[in-house]
Amino acid sequence: PADPEGTLNRVSGGTIRAGVSHDPLWSDITTGGNTEEDPGGIEVELLENYAASIGAEVEWQAGGEEQLIGLLAEQELDVVVGGLTDKSPWESDAAITTSYAESKGIAGSTDKQVMATQMGENAFMTSLEKFLLNENVDQQLPEEMRP
Repeated sequence: PADPEGTLNRVSGGTIRAGVSHDPLWSDITTGGNTEEDPGGIEVELLENYAASIGAEVEWQAGGEEQLIGLLAEQELDVVVGGLTDKSPWESDAAITTSYAESKGIAGSTDKQVMATQMGENAFMTSLEKFLLNENVDQQLPEEMRP
């Protein structure tokens, strides 16, 4: 896979520009000392661990999904996290990763968790997906969130 904009090469040993929307458990920017600059949550930890695996830092930008996906489409961000699922309405604006975890959704449905990356940056997305699929995220979920 190739990156027309060279994202994987740029972020490896550099900085991943990440958008984060508030979705407690997955991405938390408001409680427990977490802030927009230092968010918490499962997806935040996953992305921080991925960054460490490629020698990168993560620079966080908090916002609503629509705003963050817009910045992703304008190549101002590399990835967006925040409880996105495979039913995301953003498929025409962002590349959606393979599902890497399942959780209990509204009314007992099963949600498949994903992240969003820039369209066409396939080397970066493939690298991120390989990392996510090896993390056994389902086992990190509280019992009540497991399908």
